[in-house]
Amino acid sequence: MGRAGIESFTTARDLLVQASSRVTTGEDACTEIARAFAEVARCDAAAVMTTDPETHLPAGGIVSGFDSSACVPFWDNELLDPDFNKFNALARSIDPVATLAEATDGDLARSPRYQKLYAAAGASDELRVAFLAGSSCLAIGAFLRTDGEVYSATEVRDVRNLLVPAGNVLRQALGCTSEPLTAHGPVVVLIDADGRIRSRSEGADEVLDDLRIRVDDDLPGTIMVAAARARSNRSSTRLTTRLRGRSGRWARIHVAPMEGDDGIVSVTVDAARPGDLVPILLDSYGLTAREADISLLLCQGLGTKEMAAELSISVHTVRDHLKAIFDKAGVNSRGELVAQLFSNHVLSQFHHAVATL
Repeated sequence: MGRAGIESFTTARDLLVQASSRVTTGEDACTEIARAFAEVARCDAAAVMTTDPETHLPAGGIVSGFDSSACVPFWDNELLDPDFNKFNALARSIDPVATLAEATDGDLARSPRYQKLYAAAGASDELRVAFLAGSSCLAIGAFLRTDGEVYSATEVRDVRNLLVPAGNVLRQALGCTSEPLTAHGPVVVLIDADGRIRSRSEGADEVLDDLRIRVDDDLPGTIMVAAARARSNRSSTRLTTRLRGRSGRWARIHVAPMEGDDGIVSVTVDAARPGDLVPILLDSYGLTAREADISLLLCQGLGTKEMAAELSISVHTVRDHLKAIFDKAGVNSRGELVAQLFSNHVLSQFHHAVATL
């Protein structure tokens, strides 16, 4: 790495370190990540979206340089088409950073995404990233170039080396909320097969406005993607996922196709409950399912022997899990862990939720 490259990487890393202490929303986190990545891997268009770790659907974020008309075909490709570097595949890969030029051996036309979206824009390469914590995907990113250049091995390496500080930024934003998690009351939206809102209940306009990002039209893109997933999902007729608005408020949406063949989907949007968000926060530390169980029991005040009895495992095994949890959370004691999960994330109102999980 040359001197200029070292300086660019250091600048990008410092931007993320600084951001990890001040971001409060998912939109803030995505903006800071895109800004830092631009220091080491320039792009002409970018999309960085937080995700629901359980559904891998976008929860919110930022899009720049892409036309709003690209939203539907972009996500249709992601949900329906066989293609290179799909986000779900990257989330399961050993290496969650990949370029389209490398995946297609330089023949971008092999990609349906390139044919449908990028060829008309004169794209020369796309860099994709899945931001992971353990096996959980916290966010996804797509960075497009249209200047005839491909992403170099050095740029890909630098992006890969920024994943840890980027994950810290996402984790910090994940637990913060700029407004109390008070229920705004459920609202219902009916969406037709073309992605148009056919009708909406009273109060829906305010909720939808909070969920829109800059390139969205009337229907927020995050809801459009969830509706498309529900239509295409043959194993289930209902889908539940979590979204986050620009205000920092979390929402939980339930999506279900209406009876008939006209493609209409019903979307019910309600304020997320603390119990919906505790698992997301635990996922952000890359905890295993067993480690998450122990963390919840610890936060309920159970001792080592009580946790062992509750989970039907040995005390020694509980201690091994606690050590792994402390390492992943960067703490040294149970008290520090509780502070990290709650006080440091402005989630004191979650104590009741944890006690009842």
